[in-house]
Amino acid sequence: MTDGSHLVDGKLKPNEQYITGEFGYHYKTDSLGRIDNFKTDDLQLTSRTDRLKHNPNTPGKIQGDHAGHLAGDRFGGSPDIDNLISQSSKVNQGMYKNIENTWAKAIEEGKKVSVDVKVNYDNISLRPSSFDIDYTIEGKWYSKHIDN
Repeated sequence: MTDGSHLVDGKLKPNEQYITGEFGYHYKTDSLGRIDNFKTDDLQLTSRTDRLKHNPNTPGKIQGDHAGHLAGDRFGGSPDIDNLISQSSKVNQGMYKNIENTWAKAIEEGKKVSVDVKVNYDNISLRPSSFDIDYTIEGKWYSKHIDN
């Protein structure tokens, strides 16, 4: 769904599949309404030059966390809670960003990039504990695990 019906009172509904962002990326929530998957078979770069203002109030955010985009702004990712998770600043500006840089470079070179990010949580925590990132560039498969 792309009509905003995956949100209620500014929060994600549990057990929903929805499409959001400039290029219609796919997401899924778990039984607690937490994003547990972001997926696209065709990651793209936006032609926008300005960054969209994003919602900084992500669920489970602790000191030192950023509102991390699962699909980064440069890929046309939504600036709202339907694409944002609490992410350690070191992860957001380090390992996750490095992977995004790899994706962006490949796209700029005309290569096809597909992405599947599984967001993991400890018990009922609203803050992700880790990310399992599988992606392909021109059909070559890569897999990364990042602790949050």
